[in-house]
Amino acid sequence: MSYRALYRVWRPQTFGDLIGQEHVTQTLKNALEKGHFSHAYLFSGPRGTGKTSAAKIMAKAVNCLRGPASEPCNECDACLKITEGSLMDVVEIDAASNRGVDEIRDLRDKVKYAPAEVRYKVYIVDEVHMLTTEAFNALLKTLEEPPGHVLFILATTEPHKLPSTIISRCQRFAFRRIAMNRIAEGLQRICDAQGIKADAPALAAIAQAADGGMRDALSLLDQVLAFSGDHVDESAVLAVTGSVSRSLLGNLLRSLLEGDAAQALDQVDQFSEEGLEAERLLQDLIHLTRDLLVWLAAPDLDEIKEKMAGEPHLVDLSQAGSVSAFQSMLEVLIQAQQQIKWVSHPRILVEMTIIQLSGLSQPDSPAPNAENKELESLKQRIRALEQKLESRGTQTRIPGSHPREEPAPVPDNKKGKPGTRSGTPTKLPALDRFLNESSAESLQLVRQQWQEILARVKEQKITVHAWLIDGEPVAATPNSILVSFKSGIHRQTTEKSANKSMIQEVMEKVLGSPQELVTIMKDEWVQRQGDMETSASVEEAPQHPNRSSPDDDAVRRAVELFGKDMVEVTD
Repeated sequence: MSYRALYRVWRPQTFGDLIGQEHVTQTLKNALEKGHFSHAYLFSGPRGTGKTSAAKIMAKAVNCLRGPASEPCNECDACLKITEGSLMDVVEIDAASNRGVDEIRDLRDKVKYAPAEVRYKVYIVDEVHMLTTEAFNALLKTLEEPPGHVLFILATTEPHKLPSTIISRCQRFAFRRIAMNRIAEGLQRICDAQGIKADAPALAAIAQAADGGMRDALSLLDQVLAFSGDHVDESAVLAVTGSVSRSLLGNLLRSLLEGDAAQALDQVDQFSEEGLEAERLLQDLIHLTRDLLVWLAAPDLDEIKEKMAGEPHLVDLSQAGSVSAFQSMLEVLIQAQQQIKWVSHPRILVEMTIIQLSGLSQPDSPAPNAENKELESLKQRIRALEQKLESRGTQTRIPGSHPREEPAPVPDNKKGKPGTRSGTPTKLPALDRFLNESSAESLQLVRQQWQEILARVKEQKITVHAWLIDGEPVAATPNSILVSFKSGIHRQTTEKSANKSMIQEVMEKVLGSPQELVTIMKDEWVQRQGDMETSASVEEAPQHPNRSSPDDDAVRRAVELFGKDMVEVTD
């Protein structure tokens, strides 16, 4: 077969060819220049970052006929044979295939023989973490005190699986993931040398998909060339990798920031029809959200400046959100990415995540207008007052309301309020005792610290925070807090034992004293307020005949709110 893959053609042949590993190459070059190189090295790091290539370069440098030198000449007989893999004194072992104790014992027996062609016998053991425990034990003594003509170079992607006794006998070098811009620059040089026309956005997309590995980037470039010919553009890269353009992802993020769940779900549906996998969509969203977050938090970083310079539409998109909004979105996306590996229906998980993001990532809504809150409260009280007055044969109504043919019965407090959505009304005798002990000072303190409580809850469990933000503290005692909820499902979830305990612990830490969480539905709370005030007015009226009654107060406030011409009072 005449064709050779790009990653084989462009495999580094000198330390200078290795991209993004200067901390390794400079150390090895200095050691070679001084002749102070070790008998055993451990190269660890992600795949495709140059570990095996560096091992072969090291083998050439110590055995170069013009050396030892800091760089191999790649011209002498020894260098050429090592490059071809035909030198018998440089042995490359795949530990995944030769992992047993018998293979290592055979290696140990052959180590004592002197090299036949060059100065040093070099053993390169790839994926060394695959060796068995017995094999490691058989290698220990030889690795600690090898003959002077032997050099061991161990390579692994999972150094944590190696026994500490092996690691301590080697000089360890940690290879790093290669930066995206360095990969893109390397790809551009190769394309220029090969006569390939490649667009910068296409190379950037390849670099991102390579995830820090130059070998993966070259393999992907090979694949794209087979798909599109000698011109590499972004659409070809996206088609091969199964990704979506960042501009379309930006449109999806904008819909989420605007809280438009319907539009966002429609875009996800289009991506799905085009064959985009759910896991890939989450991964692309994570990368884009991270870029926007870093751009807002640290716009002077060189890496993010280079990335955003070619994408002005993303700079505009970043202004539609905030650091906290993008951070919250990123937390939810990462959590979904962890869950998607274990679910049977990844599409449904993505849709749930999109709906959650459309709510969480909106800018904090302003507090309700005080006048509107007062108006709604007044309407509730007037309705409750009408019920009480009708039972006494007196009616106060606003023009436009229809007189009832039958007086509405006063709700029986002991049976609970019929309008609540939770299905579990608050026990009113207990609520009465709570309200008798509550104070405005305690409530004010809780409201001042409420945002801090929400933030602490979010740090511990973001899903509980999503339920609790629906609540609002409406009354408080020194050791308990009454929170009203608009949604019954939010209230029920908050009341679960584990969630409630966690919230109470947070309240105790923030407020400095043990706290009990008491919940109530908002409409139940408003109706309860009206009943209490109406009941109090009925009891107090006979004792103070000269005072203006609460009925008159309600009428006066209605006149102030709607105007004298719009209010009619009838006995």
